[in-house]
Amino acid sequence: MTGRASLVVVAAMALIACSAPGSQTSASSVPATSTVPTASSATPAPSASQKPSVATSAPKTTATAAATWTLSLTGLGPLKLGTLYTTLRQQGYVTAETGDCPGSWTSQALQDKGVYLYPSGQGDAAVLAEVSITKGTYSTVSGARVGSTMSQLKVLYGSQLTTETKNGNGGPFTVANVHIGAREIVFYFPYGSTLADTDPVQAMIARNWSADMMGEC
Repeated sequence: MTGRASLVVVAAMALIACSAPGSQTSASSVPATSTVPTASSATPAPSASQKPSVATSAPKTTATAAATWTLSLTGLGPLKLGTLYTTLRQQGYVTAETGDCPGSWTSQALQDKGVYLYPSGQGDAAVLAEVSITKGTYSTVSGARVGSTMSQLKVLYGSQLTTETKNGNGGPFTVANVHIGAREIVFYFPYGSTLADTDPVQAMIARNWSADMMGEC
């Protein structure tokens, strides 16, 4: 084969190699791949008005005793003196009237916290007359609790705290109280107490003032 013929054969083989399958292709012939949407083309997030609403608090249960209630001359938390018993029953704070002591009509949730409610009157005319606390669960607005001593009451109430003799089932007895207007908070001590500084409060009662304190049942 002459030199010229050899050059023709080499050139022809080079052309075949360039067009063979699997050889390198140009960028313009590469199949397009899926592209990630840009910020402008992405599906927009729902606006605040389109987002499903989410409950922010649990449904209220009126019969649940709250830890933040305080005892005052008006009652304990939502348990206001003078409230109709029909209303308290609808709210779940008391049960139906029975022949038992009215204190037992108080809901179990309140009794578990040492709270007992007592009515004045009967039937639909009955209203809340006394709120009695027998455990240290709740305090007064000033910070007194069942278990507080007489000396602590003196510090908390100063000249507002007085001692008074009440007429009871077993005869006269002495209590400490805060008496303002027609209302009082009575601090009841163990029977026979002389209200010495170290004596502890046994119960706290919010009620209308009365010289009689006969107890319940």
